[in-house]
Amino acid sequence: MYDFRETTPFTGSDGNQHPAEAMLIDGQYIEDLIPGYSTLQVSGRELLSQSIEKQTIGKSDGEFIQYARNPSREIVVGYRLAAADNLSFRQAFYKLNSILHGDSHKVSFNDDPSKYWIATFSDIDDVPKGRNAITSSFTLFVPDGIAHSVATQTADNMPYKDVPVNLLTGTSYMATAESVPKGA
Repeated sequence: MYDFRETTPFTGSDGNQHPAEAMLIDGQYIEDLIPGYSTLQVSGRELLSQSIEKQTIGKSDGEFIQYARNPSREIVVGYRLAAADNLSFRQAFYKLNSILHGDSHKVSFNDDPSKYWIATFSDIDDVPKGRNAITSSFTLFVPDGIAHSVATQTADNMPYKDVPVNLLTGTSYMATAESVPKGA
């Protein structure tokens, strides 16, 4: 048997022809902002292990879980950047630098538009020298580690919201302290 390798470039499934894992940062695709930029692959969006704080209780078997929490995560974005000349290449990198820097960004990806992360640019791999067409990667730090849902919902947990709740028996919701019989 052999491993399958796709030899034709991905042309995109959407009308804008973005790569499958194109990164949307603060509402804009980097591919739309920088000519010659293309997202190649993304890692770090998969399952996230939990940090579990536990304690042994006396001589009993096992342990007691005090709490479980999500740690932070890192998302690594591989990209390609190509330019016709040295000046265009430098300008593209300056633009990428200005897009990625800042406190935090709302980041999502073309292959899963239902989720977003609040992320901060934290690291970049060395860029090959002496070229105007390179592949490299950068890292985004996600402090809460959570993929947030784009679709927000408001829940009302009061099934009887139109029915008054009375703690005193034999009273109406319109009753005042003076109208409540003594001993009730």
